[in-house]
Amino acid sequence: MAVQVWIGEKPENPNERRAIVALSNGLERLDGLYLILANFNVGGRTIDLVIIKQDAIFIIELKHCDGKIFGGVNGHWYIENPDGSRKRLNPGRKNPYNQVVSYYYSFINFLNEHRADFLSAHKADTMNFRACKRVIVIVPTLEPGSDVELDWKVDIKGFDELPTFLVTECSTDIELTDEEMLKIPSILRCTRWQEINDLLQGVLPNWNSIPETVPPPPALPPPVPAEPSTAVDTRLSPLTRFGAALRTPAPWLMLGTALLAVLLVIMLIRWPQVEGIAFIDQPLLLSQPPINVTSSAAGGILGGGIAPGNGCVWSGFQSVGKRWDAPSQRWISVGVDGVIAGMEPEVVVTLEQVVYCQNQITLLWSVRNNSDAPVTLPLQSDNITIRDPFGNEYSIADNKSQPAEVRVEPASTGQGQAIVPRGVSQNAPSLLVRLKEQPFGEASWLVSLDGN
Repeated sequence: MAVQVWIGEKPENPNERRAIVALSNGLERLDGLYLILANFNVGGRTIDLVIIKQDAIFIIELKHCDGKIFGGVNGHWYIENPDGSRKRLNPGRKNPYNQVVSYYYSFINFLNEHRADFLSAHKADTMNFRACKRVIVIVPTLEPGSDVELDWKVDIKGFDELPTFLVTECSTDIELTDEEMLKIPSILRCTRWQEINDLLQGVLPNWNSIPETVPPPPALPPPVPAEPSTAVDTRLSPLTRFGAALRTPAPWLMLGTALLAVLLVIMLIRWPQVEGIAFIDQPLLLSQPPINVTSSAAGGILGGGIAPGNGCVWSGFQSVGKRWDAPSQRWISVGVDGVIAGMEPEVVVTLEQVVYCQNQITLLWSVRNNSDAPVTLPLQSDNITIRDPFGNEYSIADNKSQPAEVRVEPASTGQGQAIVPRGVSQNAPSLLVRLKEQPFGEASWLVSLDGN
């Protein structure tokens, strides 16, 4: 069979079962072996999903979102309701980007520690598991109008896009045989999810054999066998096989099958769900007010803060951490807590507070400099842009910024404020604040508003 499903523990949530079965059905008719590893523990972390094929490994964080989604590398993520209000995604937990990155390091560390248990001596010395792909998957789909800004480390896809993504993505640094692939779930102490595997093989006659599942999906058409004369020699390198495969009908068959899988996934995920059950490890998303305060702010790095008005203050204290990457000669995004050795932030910029009372918007910024050279943050309109979801632009009054430029010496912190001399447009649910250049290139902050 093309797909095998392995689990650490059997998922109890019907929504999670539905997603795994839908994905299994979408991949079942494709060439080659796909392993789906679900709900297993590595390094004290429970990973939602890992998918292994011969030339790629995908580490996946699944999130059920019933609206447009907004977020980035740092700070909170939000889901926008049909009425324009917003609610926190993952309240009290890391944002999905930080979750999938932590899963990635736990998983590749495990593979590196056990590489001799499933690879030959030559492969154990040469295979690079840093090529494993990190993916955030939004169920059932990543809605148009969503605004999620990530770096090169993590991809974000809708669940309806996932089958095609899995088929088309590969890595020249990973090349596994079926035997090597099948050793990985055993080393992880996962077990076959026999009911799902039997269902895919046709051993189980109907869905009643699996408790708390949904009716069967429509069957996919049988694959068209490839002509013997056009078969691709599997002894060739992955790159050569890819070039040869383009001259055969196989890629087009795979693409057509993947598109059918997309339709299947949408049908399954949009099936009426059990009321009151959240998706996978996601807490139940109840309507929450945006993050606003009406009392004095704590003030972030330097303390103090701007005196708030009547419910027109956002105090999210969202931080963006960056460090200079010498090999690529550019700034890269890193976690602000610096828990990963060698990935500590050299510069941290925090948007501490936004006051949007009456006819003025005031933004309070702070900068922490952990590098060995001074850094500057110009609080000017050519360095900071602000807009709302309706396309309205909010320009900073350069002559009102205090100071015009925040300069911070090594091992020091600095603070300043920028002022927009106009109010927020009526009914605007949020502001997107974007840093364009200094001190470390582009970065974005999402400010959730409480209306005006």
